Amino acid sequence: MSTRVRLHVARVLARTHIVLIPLDGTLCDFYRGVDTAAIADRIHEMLFSAGHRMSVLIAIQSDPVAKMGYAYSVGPDYGAQAEEMVREAELAAATTAVPTSGAQEVLQACRASGRRIVVAGDICSDAMETYLDLHGLRPLVEAVVGREQRPAMSEWPGLDLARQAVKALGAEPSDCTLVSMSVLGMYAAAEAGIQAIGVVSRNGSRKHLAGNGGSVAVSNFAELAGALTAVPATDSYEPSP
Repeated sequence: MSTRVRLHVARVLARTHIVLIPLDGTLCDFYRGVDTAAIADRIHEMLFSAGHRMSVLIAIQSDPVAKMGYAYSVGPDYGAQAEEMVREAELAAATTAVPTSGAQEVLQACRASGRRIVVAGDICSDAMETYLDLHGLRPLVEAVVGREQRPAMSEWPGLDLARQAVKALGAEPSDCTLVSMSVLGMYAAAEAGIQAIGVVSRNGSRKHLAGNGGSVAVSNFAELAGALTAVPATDSYEPSP
């Protein structure tokens, strides 16, 4: 029995030759079981020990990557030290990250339908490569675009990484679609001029994922995998009679 695909989703897929997928939050829960606040605290302590005093708003920041960006604003050497702390934590997190149910089937459906895949993330590339290798996914992925491929003090990392992912395959934005469970991902895709498909998470909402710059939404990864298989990548799509 053929998979029924909603027309607006099919139209996006018909123009999709390259799929961009974020690692953390879409392919997996990368930091499951990792105390990310402790990493941010280590960066704080490093800066404090060097005599730097930061504002309360910066001091309470528990995102280690954001804290690392602040360290770069203090000075390149501090930024490099902070980045090494984050990198070590990311390499460890890659071995304990929890795959998102159905995400592997989406990658397989992309490849089976002739679509190319880029995995991107505000994580060091080595850690992302480690995760993909451990789960047998690396052969499905054509390129990996990590944090080192965007400016160290990027104001919108997701947007910069999306643009770099398009460039990594020498593609046109119109041939690419971002698959993400994040509303911010939908906005980044719209700013980068690429299509977007939002996958509704357990705590997410379809209405927040659809409609951002023409983005569409599917209920889960199983639905998306079926749609990728059913709809070939062409220049246009007309529904079967």
